[in-house]
Amino acid sequence: MTKNAPGTGANISLSQRELDEALFQALRAVYRFERSKVERFELSYEEIYLLQYLRRTSPARMSDIAREMGIPVSTATRLVGRLHRMQLVDRGGDDADGRVVHIELNENGEAAVAAVERHTFEVIRRNVAGFSSEDVAAFVRTAQCLGDVLRVKPVPALVTAAGHKK
Repeated sequence: MTKNAPGTGANISLSQRELDEALFQALRAVYRFERSKVERFELSYEEIYLLQYLRRTSPARMSDIAREMGIPVSTATRLVGRLHRMQLVDRGGDDADGRVVHIELNENGEAAVAAVERHTFEVIRRNVAGFSSEDVAAFVRTAQCLGDVLRVKPVPALVTAAGHKK
């Protein structure tokens, strides 16, 4: 995303009320879409998010997970425990520091994330079939810069086994 110098950017051509409504409609769409994935894959929203995060940053320390998700370490520990019991992640100690626990996505977790992301891709691909290429490009650009607009740090890009960013 290209950013303008501070004070020289585009102005919002909506009132606060119109922007609030647009953001609510976006939140509503994302919420309902994510809820459908929760029901389909029988994983909580937090579990899906953590699996997707681990796909990009595995292995991760418990403190990294807690910081990324904005939750206490004890909550992250319970979340990881559920995923471990579901055999989607592995836990391992750090040879240098026995207090550190590394969490890693395992083969089952990778398959679960792949299924969730494949489903998401297929639903979106099907649903944008009637949109113009310009509208699809605008949707993708919006998704890519949403973190910047909302000042949310992005999750590191997924790196393939060949070392390429996905």
